[in-house]
Amino acid sequence: MAFTSLITAIVLTSLGVLNVEGTAKGAVPLDTLTFDKVIGKHKAVLVKFDKQYAYGEKEDEFKKFAEKASSQPDLLVAEVGVSEYGEKENDDLRERFDISKDDFPVYKLFKQNDASPVDFKGEVNADELAKFVKTNSRLWIGMPNCIERFDRLADDLLSSDNSAYADIIQKAEKALEESTDEKEKASGDIYVKIMKKIQEKGVDYVDNEVTRVQKLLKDKITDKKKDQFKKRLDILTSFQHSKQTKGKEEL
Repeated sequence: MAFTSLITAIVLTSLGVLNVEGTAKGAVPLDTLTFDKVIGKHKAVLVKFDKQYAYGEKEDEFKKFAEKASSQPDLLVAEVGVSEYGEKENDDLRERFDISKDDFPVYKLFKQNDASPVDFKGEVNADELAKFVKTNSRLWIGMPNCIERFDRLADDLLSSDNSAYADIIQKAEKALEESTDEKEKASGDIYVKIMKKIQEKGVDYVDNEVTRVQKLLKDKITDKKKDQFKKRLDILTSFQHSKQTKGKEEL
């Protein structure tokens, strides 16, 4: 079996299907010797544990995410390639984190000063990975349909007492008025409407609305409606992140 895996890797590499180094652009390869030296030096590190020569749709999505996330200086994207043959490189790291080869690829988010990593359990695509990192860290990644300055205002809203909501909503409305970019204005309008709903119904509105939109996305709907719901879900994620952060600070 090991010999077959080696031959398969060699053949696929010769055909240009595989990257010999097994690394995606924007991702840093880690091994048994470098893993602990690197992990603790960054605010957040998303690590992909996978077979040494990964390929296919999931790998393509990881590459998209890695390149996209490279603009966030406090986030490191890394990968551990586990060999099934020869000296079984990095297999000890797989065992250390109790990862089954059948589950590859496995993603774990390591946060500075946190003893245990957070496991990614969603669908493997660039957007879901971005949502996962954004929700579980205080780091901003340019997700589709999200605007950084409105995300900051979402953070401000849900880290404040509800007596300050009106003032923050006013700031968001002013930012919306000042925007000259049509895409930003369309997204900004959604941010403002969500803020007003939170002011009216409380922070539980966010989770309830996420559940509602996710259900609607499973229905038979037009592509236009699907795009609208995905945009809303992207922006709601910003408020979920803020809500979770507030909850942790209150503990």
